[in-house]
Amino acid sequence: MSDSKSNDKSSKKKKNGKEKEPDITFYHPDLLEVPEDGSPPYLKGYKCKKCGQLDFPKLSPCPNCWGEEFEMVPLSRKGTVYSVTDIMVPAPGMKPPYVIAYVDLPENLRILAQLEGEVGSFKCNEEVELTVGPIRLNDDGLPIMSYKFKKAS
Repeated sequence: MSDSKSNDKSSKKKKNGKEKEPDITFYHPDLLEVPEDGSPPYLKGYKCKKCGQLDFPKLSPCPNCWGEEFEMVPLSRKGTVYSVTDIMVPAPGMKPPYVIAYVDLPENLRILAQLEGEVGSFKCNEEVELTVGPIRLNDDGLPIMSYKFKKAS
């Protein structure tokens, strides 16, 4: 496209005659922290202040004790692939092929995430580490950034 709307991605679009704010470009900031000081990103776990159960994402109330107060806990940046699959037929807004997996973290949490890398290149029990990258396109055709995992270096 070469129209002005595609060149100015920050401009408001019109929908049903009304101005519309641009779609989000960062997915769930309550799950992922990308420090401004350049230190590595981390996932945010939530520990119940009443019983100590750690969850990702935050479950409120706590499914263990019904507590409603939580402490944010930075989660480990490395984990192990529990199960992996290559996706050839994508969900809307996603470009195939891509890889998704359940990743086990040392905190006894299992997280579903996209993996950054070639289809067919990941195996169960392989060590992976957290990274940040595009997971799909938003309604405005811009990448939505979120957590992913890649092969550990």
